Amino acid sequence: MSETEKTSRRKQCILQAVTDALAESDYRSMTIEDIAARAGVGKSTIYRWWKHKSDLVFDAFKAHTASVFELNLSESLEFNLNQQLLKLSRALNQHVGRALLVVLAEHREAAGEFFKQYLLPRREATRELIQLAIQRGEIRADYPFELMLDMLYGPIHYQIIFFNTQPDEDYIKRLVQLALNPIFMQSQATRSSEAMTS
Repeated sequence: MSETEKTSRRKQCILQAVTDALAESDYRSMTIEDIAARAGVGKSTIYRWWKHKSDLVFDAFKAHTASVFELNLSESLEFNLNQQLLKLSRALNQHVGRALLVVLAEHREAAGEFFKQYLLPRREATRELIQLAIQRGEIRADYPFELMLDMLYGPIHYQIIFFNTQPDEDYIKRLVQLALNPIFMQSQATRSSEAMTS
């Protein structure tokens, strides 16, 4: 086994230890000592790759959701948003996701890095999907899409943080329809409106 493979395996083991630790206790109770013991490595090994336990949570969340937010460009904008929000809701409601929300609230600098490295590329991919939907004639082009994206993702965090509730498929479907109905082409808007009232 090469040194690169050994390093990769050690990192995976450490991140799994983070996931296991968070399944038993919350983020504030999690310690580097505990993670090191679970992973069978020294603390110095962890600090070689991560400066703070918040960085461990970020990487554990990224590893856990590596393929979760992939978009299907052959499907509609509405389909992709429904799938993306449902998967995000499930990911944030798990132990690592809840720890991530704590980190985002308590560590502004780390949260900024997470936004740039993880969330921004996914938001850019969603913008590309919006442009594709415009080209396909699914939606109108004259709409504040950045505001729409904020309107879609905000309620997911709100429900989990403040109400301790995981938004279900019906909640997300209605949320997406509420955001998209003003920009659907008329025939599609009519169908979505009928779906919301059925």
